Amino acid sequence: MLTTPHRLLKQLAITVVLTVFVLAGFSQTRSLNFQIIRNENKIGTVRFSENTSGSIDSLKMESNVKTRFIFTFIGYVKESATFRNGVLSESSIYRKFNGDEKANKQHKAVNSQYVISNGEISMVMKDYPISYNMLSLYSKEPVNISTVYSDNFEKFLSIQKLDTHKYRITLPDDNYNIYHYIDGVLNRVEVHHTFYTVNFVLVNQ
Repeated sequence: MLTTPHRLLKQLAITVVLTVFVLAGFSQTRSLNFQIIRNENKIGTVRFSENTSGSIDSLKMESNVKTRFIFTFIGYVKESATFRNGVLSESSIYRKFNGDEKANKQHKAVNSQYVISNGEISMVMKDYPISYNMLSLYSKEPVNISTVYSDNFEKFLSIQKLDTHKYRITLPDDNYNIYHYIDGVLNRVEVHHTFYTVNFVLVNQ
């Protein structure tokens, strides 16, 4: 029996719908947007996104800040990390303050170790695998996780649980951050620096 045009269109529509559901099952994207607040004033933004496709989890964060202390301060930070089967396969961190590049560093997993590149300098780190880094804090609450890897400082840092859904991470330079979660979602970050304190406040997701 010949297929009528109406039946062909119906079959095509069903195929498209099924394809969308299949793709949605293998790929998911979410984003978090934060305002950077200092002394009740907005001085910048942080945008975090996560794309999960099969066994690959890709994290990205971009922040911009402009404020005035004694002088005008303009900062830009961009970070990314890719996890395959829960293990960090590559990451990058770029920081620029007042027009000067402060960090431009990449990690890449090679033969069960990490090659760290910083400009023309490369080194090998044998602390493998990394399953949770600083960018992961924006993706998943560190429940039952005791350490986090800092791409910037190239070392593992202790995670101190202060209260339910509240964690402190002290950095090697003695500055520290406090992370607050609601229903497993990062809601606020307190950034405590020697010269200032700011808050990253979630505005939508």
